[in-house]
Amino acid sequence: MTKRRDRKPGDELDEETRQQLQAIAEDAIRRNHALNFWQRLTGHTWTILRHKFWVFRYCVTAGIPWQGFMHDWSKFSRLEFWEGVRYYCGRYSPILSCKVQNHGFSMAWIHHHGRNLHHYEAWHDDFDRGVHPIDMPYPYAVEMLCDFLGAGHAYLRGAFTYQKEYDWWQAKRARGVAMTEPMKDFVEGTLRRIAAENRLDALRPAETKKWYEQCVGKIG
Repeated sequence: MTKRRDRKPGDELDEETRQQLQAIAEDAIRRNHALNFWQRLTGHTWTILRHKFWVFRYCVTAGIPWQGFMHDWSKFSRLEFWEGVRYYCGRYSPILSCKVQNHGFSMAWIHHHGRNLHHYEAWHDDFDRGVHPIDMPYPYAVEMLCDFLGAGHAYLRGAFTYQKEYDWWQAKRARGVAMTEPMKDFVEGTLRRIAAENRLDALRPAETKKWYEQCVGKIG
């Protein structure tokens, strides 16, 4: 089997990918500008709550219920919440909508991923020497999976399927993900199995621990 070659962050985007990202950016701006303040306020609030509900359910399955309960409370901080309301568009993260309207910058995102270690972006080091990702500890790596699944539910709602979640990951990975190769393998294998089986056996603690140790290394 030919080993897939992921685009690395910093690589030049091909024209098709560039056009896809441009279309997403334009759609996010259009949707954001079409909503009034109250629509953005209520929509953003319910999206956070819906996301937290699903992440908690997945974290219970994964054996990390406390992390599920504590997940993303910083979204209710003044900085994150009001930026989210301002840039809420209903289909994509407000952070994306903010970035495409502010030259790639979001103060809420800087605040958020520094306080929520289930984001792979928090696990980078050596900023003065080019910056590189490091492997995420097991509990945060599993919470990241639950976060991905919960975000799918939050935005797709009734249209969510495990296959669509895996397709989303495939598209994200093809565009370039700043994770270590072992971390990408961990996510890839888990989401692929969940989609193929259409159930959550692969997210249960015995399975995630075994797969993490196979991909990344010994836990602890």
